[in-house]
Amino acid sequence: MRVNQRLYLLSLLQSSGLQRSSLHLLFNALVINKLTYALPAYAGQLTVDDKNRINAISRKAMRRGLTLTAFDIDTIIDKSDRKLFRQATNSGHSLHHLSPKKPPTTDLTSLVRGNIHICFPLFNIRSLKNCYINRCLFKYV
Repeated sequence: MRVNQRLYLLSLLQSSGLQRSSLHLLFNALVINKLTYALPAYAGQLTVDDKNRINAISRKAMRRGLTLTAFDIDTIIDKSDRKLFRQATNSGHSLHHLSPKKPPTTDLTSLVRGNIHICFPLFNIRSLKNCYINRCLFKYV
């Protein structure tokens, strides 16, 4: 289902008398989860126009009374990136092998998280900078 179809479904539930707090829970389950699925993978490729269209969904839902709080896609991206990055630095995570532990050199950017020292090479190409690991590196250092 597309997001607008989900908003229409929520509007039907609202017109049948569902409470606003229940609508908010359903909005999070049906709309926010649809938008945030695999967000770390594609968030770096979102343009400003894409982000504005996603934020318009939040404004539309607030106007219709389908949610209690508005969301900002940049905040959701940041929260999602931080959560996955924190999980990926644990040795049991499947992405942990992507973070080699080498001593820092002049051509590498160093990142220290707790007692974990991770080094990533620098990239000048926009698409590589916008991939998940490099996006986290540039945000959280």
